[in-house]
Amino acid sequence: MITYRKAQPKDSDTLLALRMAYVRETHDDLPEESLEKIKARIPGYFQEHLNRDIVVYLAEDDSRAVGCVFFVLINKPASPLFITGKTGTLMNVYTMPEYRRMGIAKTLVKMAIDDGAKWDLSYIDLRSTKCGYPLYKSTGFTEDKSIYMSMKLFFDNE
Repeated sequence: MITYRKAQPKDSDTLLALRMAYVRETHDDLPEESLEKIKARIPGYFQEHLNRDIVVYLAEDDSRAVGCVFFVLINKPASPLFITGKTGTLMNVYTMPEYRRMGIAKTLVKMAIDDGAKWDLSYIDLRSTKCGYPLYKSTGFTEDKSIYMSMKLFFDNE
């Protein structure tokens, strides 16, 4: 039987393992050196941010983590696009391969959505893979149409 809960600091090793499984699966061409750099940064991140500005929802089968959703909470000055100034970003929506197509990710995403409504967020955003797109559509997400163009500036911090 699958059980669901929010992660606690004692779960940091589990969160690291789930994050790395997700990264390895979605970036299978990433050099091992880059993976090790990512892995080294994650424990400190959770120590500083877990249950402050990131909430992680876990699915477990007999106390073994089999899925997760990371929910990053962002507070910024209010604007016409986010009246409350509070938004959330879902990331690392991951279910172990042998547990897929059982509704686990959908349950975890719905948990995050329910909490987001309680926390007075203006919206929740995410970036979807083609595989995840139907899940997000079925939980109420829509494609973002905006007058703004998404842009990034990358730093060479390898």
